Amino acid sequence: MTGHVIKVFGRYYTVLSEGSAVNSVLRGKMKMGITDNFSNPVAVGDIVEFEVNEEGLGIISRVHERRNVFTRKDGVRSREDLIACNLDQIIVVQAFDSPRLNLRFADRIVVRGGKGGVPVVLCVNKLDLALEGETEYIDSYYKGSGVSSVYVCAQTGEGMEELRKLLDKKRTLFVGYSGVGKSTLLNKMYPGLDLRTSDVSGSTGKGRHTTTNVNLVVLPDGTELIDTPGVREFGLVDIDPNVLGNYFADFRKASEKCRFRPCSHDHEPGCEVKRLTEKGKIHEERYISYLNILYSIQENLKNMY
Repeated sequence: MTGHVIKVFGRYYTVLSEGSAVNSVLRGKMKMGITDNFSNPVAVGDIVEFEVNEEGLGIISRVHERRNVFTRKDGVRSREDLIACNLDQIIVVQAFDSPRLNLRFADRIVVRGGKGGVPVVLCVNKLDLALEGETEYIDSYYKGSGVSSVYVCAQTGEGMEELRKLLDKKRTLFVGYSGVGKSTLLNKMYPGLDLRTSDVSGSTGKGRHTTTNVNLVVLPDGTELIDTPGVREFGLVDIDPNVLGNYFADFRKASEKCRFRPCSHDHEPGCEVKRLTEKGKIHEERYISYLNILYSIQENLKNMY
């Protein structure tokens, strides 16, 4: 039988096949050559082959080839946690306040999406808390980057219809800090989901984790939503520092005019990206965000060897 993995909880998986959800486990020595770099072999969104035993338990024997993956760093073993597969888009949910907007975090998701060939949209919630000129700042920050932005308020409903249209009949992964309102947004658009929500801690200004598993919800119209646990850090372990700039679309064309190839856009003379940053053609904070990612990747490589 063939089905889609819609939930992962520990060593158990829920597989949706022909309208039925089957609790499943992996076959003991399942050959998974494509997962050698991952800390877990199967993720939400995977297409799998499985059989149902006499007790009604599914036994997963094979995973189909993936068209893309979304991963995050496994800090213990320097491997990657496989979070979701076969996506149409990623929506990074941020908030104008409580917790504060963090575009450097969003840039890390953009890099991950770029490597996997998955488009990324920035969704900023709590529009009612935005400072004057803040949406214009974000628009200028991402100018020429290929990253589109949508500004919403789950409490008032502003911008929600635009967000819903972005989701229509696509498989979308939602990722962001705890407390930014991912689950609240989804509940507002699709009341039947009844996802758990949380407030922000008054003492830390950070959200409390409420979503504990990664779940794929299939709606009647074919729209598929994947809600993920809130994250506060996002490492990138498999990005080659020499090609990091390729995932910054606003750098890509400029890099063709750099004196040295490849160019890290850091210390090399004759770097076109640095020149355009100095002239204000590339947003300075966007360039600093790039350097922050570059240095973290370089540091991680040093620690691995």
